[in-house]
Amino acid sequence: MRLQEVVVGALLVTLVLGIFGCGPSGGPATSPSPGQTQAPEILKAEIVGVRVLSSGDAVQPNQNVVFTGRGPANVQIRVYQGGSLLDTTSTSATGEFTFTWNSGSTEGTFLLEFAAKDPVLVESPRVSFTLVVDGTPPELSGVTARASTPSGGTPPRVTVVFSEPIVVNDMVLFTLPLGGFWTVNVTGSSVFIPTSIQLATDRKTVTITGNAVSQLVAGDSVIVGFAPAGPLVVTDEAGNACVSPTVVSGTVTP
Repeated sequence: MRLQEVVVGALLVTLVLGIFGCGPSGGPATSPSPGQTQAPEILKAEIVGVRVLSSGDAVQPNQNVVFTGRGPANVQIRVYQGGSLLDTTSTSATGEFTFTWNSGSTEGTFLLEFAAKDPVLVESPRVSFTLVVDGTPPELSGVTARASTPSGGTPPRVTVVFSEPIVVNDMVLFTLPLGGFWTVNVTGSSVFIPTSIQLATDRKTVTITGNAVSQLVAGDSVIVGFAPAGPLVVTDEAGNACVSPTVVSGTVTP
């Protein structure tokens, strides 16, 4: 192929991409059907000054979520919730729009759908965005412990589980085994002195490991308490602060 043909081909590719756009800045990936309005895009959803949200995120009740989007110029944007029309707004002469949704007082999962409607065209396909409204703070919901013997090779462990994934602002404080925010009390012949605390990747399960002289005896009771305060802040994904103190109890199993 001659050099001139290569250059001409490259120029044609550049021209096509410049006209129709490419990647995220080029608008929705799919073209509308004939006679149908082009679908809008959701560029950002945020609780202003707090955090930017992704579809599927959890928010607290009575929060204003501001959606920023882009679509065809000067068209109506229809917002559906649970399949029913909730409200409408409009795009500007340059295609931008904003819409504010309040999470209300009811907990649950909410499906929001955005569609564009040109006066002379059919409504566009809907673009969905899901938010979970959660006003319930996390708390300890269960504890398990198995019997062990001193110097038995495997250190005794007590495992507790939070009711939902947690967000910890300071993992060093969260995992302090002694003099921190965790307490482990046992009855009978059991002895348990925490030496390490670990939060699992599920962000719900916490394993508390005892030291070399710790011993858990089947049938004895184990009570675990967690009381975050001061510089340690523990919340759920929506931002609800952990119940403090939160306590769970159980029985050591064989």
